[in-house]
Amino acid sequence: MTELIIPAIVSCTVAFFTVYFMTPPLIKFLQNKNFTVKDMNKKGNIMVARPGGISIIAGVIASESILYAFLQINEILAILITTFLAFVIGYVDDRKVMSGWFKPIALAIAATPIIFLGAYDSDLAFPLFGEVKIPLLYLALLIFMIPITGNTINSIDVLNGVASGFMIIASFSLSIALFIVQNYEIAIVSLPLGFVSLAFYKYHQNPSKIFPGDSGALALGAMYGTIAIIGQVEVVAVVALLPAIIN
Repeated sequence: MTELIIPAIVSCTVAFFTVYFMTPPLIKFLQNKNFTVKDMNKKGNIMVARPGGISIIAGVIASESILYAFLQINEILAILITTFLAFVIGYVDDRKVMSGWFKPIALAIAATPIIFLGAYDSDLAFPLFGEVKIPLLYLALLIFMIPITGNTINSIDVLNGVASGFMIIASFSLSIALFIVQNYEIAIVSLPLGFVSLAFYKYHQNPSKIFPGDSGALALGAMYGTIAIIGQVEVVAVVALLPAIIN
C-alpha cells in the first residue's frame, strides 16, 4: 500500500493541474474559432465555448500514463484506450450531430479493449451477498455498461456544472468503495477521474465558461464505467449513478 502513495500523489496532481491550466487557453482558442454554443440557461444570447473534452482527455491521458509507468498493468491501458475512444466518438458528435444509433453502438465497440486486454473478472460481486458467476452474461453486461454510463453522464449535461459536479461525487464514491474492498491499485487508478472532474468544474460551474460537450461527457462516463468493471464494483457504481439514471 505504501508504495502506491507516490504514484497516487503524482497522478492526482497532474490530473488536476493539467485540466486546471489547460482549460483557460482552450476557452480562448474555442472562442476565437467560433466553437461556441448558446447557453440556454442564461438570459440573452450568451455563447459558451465547447467542447471542453479536449482538456478533460488531456488530464486523463497524462495522469493515467504516469500510473502505467509505475504499475505496468493492463487495467490502466483498458482505461486509457476506452476513455480515448469515447472521447473521439463524442468529438465526432460535437462537430457533426450524428444519428441516434451512433453513440450507443460506437461506445459498445469502445468497450472491447477491456475484453481484449483481459481487464475484467466475469464474477459479478454483490455487496453482502457475495459473487455470482455469469461468464457469458457478463460479457454482454460489459458491452452494455460503457454505453449506459457514457450516455447517462452525457444526458445530464443540461445545466451549468451538473455533469462535472456529479462526476466528482460519483467517482470519489467509487474510489472509496475500492479502498474499502482493499482493491488498492485500482482505487489509486480511479482517483484521477475525480481530480479531472474537480478541476473542470472550476470552469463548468454556474456561470459556465465552457461546456464539456459530448466528447467530455462521454469520456467521463466511459472512464467511470471502465473503472467499475476492472475494479469489480459494478453494483456500487450503478447505485452511485442511480440519481443520474433516474433523472
